[in-house]
Amino acid sequence: MNLIMVLVPILTTLSIIVSTNENTIKGPSSVSTNKRYINETNVKEVYLQILRGRDGRDGLTGRDGVKGERGDKGERGEKGETGPIGKTCTKCGGVVYTRWGRKSCPTGAELLYEGITGGSYYDHPGGGANYVCLPKVPQYMSTTYKHTNLANYMYGTEYEWTNGIFPGTDQHNVPCAVCYTSTKSVKLMIPARTSCPSSWTMEYKGYLMAERSSHHAKSVYECVDESAESINGSQANVNGATIFFTLSTCNGLPCPPYVNNVPITCVVCTK
Repeated sequence: MNLIMVLVPILTTLSIIVSTNENTIKGPSSVSTNKRYINETNVKEVYLQILRGRDGRDGLTGRDGVKGERGDKGERGEKGETGPIGKTCTKCGGVVYTRWGRKSCPTGAELLYEGITGGSYYDHPGGGANYVCLPKVPQYMSTTYKHTNLANYMYGTEYEWTNGIFPGTDQHNVPCAVCYTSTKSVKLMIPARTSCPSSWTMEYKGYLMAERSSHHAKSVYECVDESAESINGSQANVNGATIFFTLSTCNGLPCPPYVNNVPITCVVCTK
């Protein structure tokens, strides 16, 4: 029923258009050709109006296509600008070292504690082989030990035969200072040098010292500050642990540049 109601007006319109064209167009055969053209055109437009429906709904989204091949590598870009300098890290590590022969630390280093240089008895074949920086105030856990003959002993360390290099220190005990620097991460002691490699910081310089070669006790070499101090009231000359200058020889060392019987220097560096 609805379809009939739609078609009736359309067909009526078509009949009017055709009759109008027939009454209007008269003349020779060329005019009838034009009449035919007009009729066909009008009819096509009307039919198109009939056939053209409403816009359809959007279709479903299609599936993803097959992944294409990887493209060629692009050209290398230009180097970017240099970034700003970062902040100095003051708590990223740090290094601890002992300043032998002094009671304080160099500028820029923190004093952890001031101490007394200790070591094994100079003429005992056993015991420890290194010097240690003992705190001025010790802390004990056990105060009783029965077998005192079954132990090794710690003694204060005396300067011996300083020969004017450390004025007023001969037979006095050796102080020490344990230092911490937060802006460095490694420490280096260089014997026979008084300067550090480039980009390193010199903490202090001095003389290479150890136990006397004729004594039974062995010790490691330590770098004692060139401006050595002594512990007040320690001049009793009790000869516990001792420390002597280390002299270079020409036995196996090239002379020159080494010189026979001259005290060897040293430097402590950090970075």
